Amino acid sequence: MRDTLNRAAGWFDLLNRALAAIACAVFVLVVLAVCAEIVTRATVDISNPWLVELSEIALLYITFLAAAWVLGNDKHVALDLLLSRVDARTARYLHLVLSIAAAVACFVVAWFGVLTVIDQYRSDIREPTIMAPLTFWITAVVPFGFTLLGIQFLRRGLRAALGLPLAVGRR
Repeated sequence: MRDTLNRAAGWFDLLNRALAAIACAVFVLVVLAVCAEIVTRATVDISNPWLVELSEIALLYITFLAAAWVLGNDKHVALDLLLSRVDARTARYLHLVLSIAAAVACFVVAWFGVLTVIDQYRSDIREPTIMAPLTFWITAVVPFGFTLLGIQFLRRGLRAALGLPLAVGRR
């Protein structure tokens, strides 16, 4: 059983690293595209009206693709001010309780996100913008990202309960 859990955790960490790498690559592409837009607008008066919209969508994807990796590496927002003032056992307990509460919240948002995406797909809703993309393609990353984040919060809570470092890469 423990081997199966370790393998699943390894695959989950690999998935999170891959998604974080994709998020970084998309971020670099957005930065380069915006820089190219600035240069072309200033030099040859050519503008890409779809670039702002594409950048907005990319920023949403970047956020949700990398969130679970950030949490898994213990780089998320923390309550250091509170946790530094309590003993180690209380801090572990607080990490456990807060992680479980955050996981439940993530799974609730993910569930309603899935319902929203299904509704958008069935209704064939498009964004009223230049590119007019199907809305469900934009929204789908939200429940996906929150599901990964919820799983990562559960892992974080388990690690806190076992007295392990919260970052998954540390032993």
